[in-house]
Amino acid sequence: MQLDHPTLLEYSPVAIITGLSRRAGLAAMVSFEMRRAGWRVGLTGWPRYDSKMPWGDDPFDRLSILEELEVISPGGAIFVEADLSDVGAPQVIFDQVEEELGNVDALINVHTHSMPGGLLETSAAEFDRHMAVNARGTFLMSAEYARRWHGVPGSGRIVNFTSSLPLTGEIAYAASKGATEWLTVAAASELAGRGITVNAVNPGPNNTGWMSQELKHRVASESPLGRLGIPMDVAKLIVFLCSPAGGWITGQILNCDGGWDRLRG
Repeated sequence: MQLDHPTLLEYSPVAIITGLSRRAGLAAMVSFEMRRAGWRVGLTGWPRYDSKMPWGDDPFDRLSILEELEVISPGGAIFVEADLSDVGAPQVIFDQVEEELGNVDALINVHTHSMPGGLLETSAAEFDRHMAVNARGTFLMSAEYARRWHGVPGSGRIVNFTSSLPLTGEIAYAASKGATEWLTVAAASELAGRGITVNAVNPGPNNTGWMSQELKHRVASESPLGRLGIPMDVAKLIVFLCSPAGGWITGQILNCDGGWDRLRG
């Protein structure tokens, strides 16, 4: 029987997923689910940032992620180390992914720079770093994708990650995510005529290894659905948005947070 609409596995499309750091992280789970859905994945990350965070940089963990992706389906996953505050990084990433995997069909911007600091504590340099990585990095990666993309009209996909407000004590991070949301909507308007959808997803408080036990308990008790969010929750949504079924959704800021942003008391 001939299929009128070939499956993703038959197309074997390519996605770039930024922000890979550790197995417990969002980018890792998104990459697993995209791979299971038939996508080849070009992953990026910046180990020097991870080394400064509580979870640290573990190259063996990163290697195990790539090995597991190979088990899912051989020959369809690579890792490119890149600092997205570098304006030249997008070209390097796309060049390497295209050379090894082929033309890029979807871009998923999971990466983030997040350091605590309120209005009176955050330095100009730290504010600029947040904006350079989170907002400008997303902007430059999206622009590079749009310049190079030449797929079937309606099949282009960009998905960005954002966060809930007010983010008290994280003013630079909050500002960069606000910029990312407006960038998402503006890019969706601009790229609609090219057949590219652009959306942002807010995963809410998600159990990716950064929460203390006390914070886990508090978040779960305050969540309308009575539990923490997990990376799988949002990964499934990303796969949907990148699929043909997600083609009528664009310019949206989607809360995949168990009602955290809208339903709490």
